[in-house]
Amino acid sequence: MTDWWNYAQYPAFFILGAVVSLINSIAGGGSTLSLPIMIFLGLPATVANGTNRIGLIIGNFSSAYNLARHGYLNKKIFFQLLLPTFFGALLGACFLVRIGDKLFQAILAVVICLVVVMSNLRKDILGKPPENPPEKLTVKGALGFFAIAVYGCIVQVGVGFVQIFGLTRYTGLDPIHVNAIKNALTNVFLIVSTVALGLAGKIDWPVAIIMAAGAWFGGYLGSFTQRKKGNKFIQRFISVCSIGMAIALVVDLVMK
Repeated sequence: MTDWWNYAQYPAFFILGAVVSLINSIAGGGSTLSLPIMIFLGLPATVANGTNRIGLIIGNFSSAYNLARHGYLNKKIFFQLLLPTFFGALLGACFLVRIGDKLFQAILAVVICLVVVMSNLRKDILGKPPENPPEKLTVKGALGFFAIAVYGCIVQVGVGFVQIFGLTRYTGLDPIHVNAIKNALTNVFLIVSTVALGLAGKIDWPVAIIMAAGAWFGGYLGSFTQRKKGNKFIQRFISVCSIGMAIALVVDLVMK
C-alpha cells in the first residue's frame, strides 16, 4: 500500500460509510456496495464483514433516532417485535448456516425480485395489510420476525428489503413509519452479531470508527430526505435499490 493511500483511505471509508448508511436508511442493500469495495481496498472478507457492521449500527441508530424524535417510530410495534428479533439474533449468532456462494446469491436475487413485485402489485396476493397495526403480537408476526432476525444476524445482506415487506404486511403502516421500525429493529440483531464478530477479532477498529462517523451523517441525511420527500419517493427508492441489488447479484453470479 502506497504512502498516499495511507492518508486517502480514511476519507474514502468515511464517504463509503455515509453513502451506504443513506441507502440503508431509506431502503436496504447498502452492504452489497460496501463489502466488495472494502475487500477491494484491502480488508479480508471476514474483517470487512465485521467492520462494516459498526457503521451499519451507527447509521441505523442515527436514522431511527431522527425519525423517532419527529414522531415516526411506532413504539408499540417496536416493543412487540423486540423479543422475537432478539431471540432470533441469538440463534443466528450461535449457528453458522453453510450455503454455497452461488446458490446463496441466486436465492437472494430471486427473493428480492419477488419482494419488489409483490410490494408493487395492486392485488394483494398474500392478503391485504391491516388498516391498523395489531394491538398484540401475533403468532405469525413472532415467527416471521424471529426468522428475519436469524437471517439478518447470519447474512445481513438484503435483510432490509425483507423487513420492509414484512413490516408493511404486519402493520399496514406507510413507508416512512415502516422504515423507522425497520431501522430500530435492525440494530437489535446487528449489535448481537457485531459483538460476536468483535470477540472473534474480526473488526478493524480504525476503519470502523471512520465509517461509523460517515454512517451517522448518512443516516441523518437519509431520515431528513424521507421526511422531506414523502412516501412515494421512499417506495420508488426502495424499488430502484432492490432491483439494482438483484441485478448486481445476478451479474456477479454469471461472471464467476
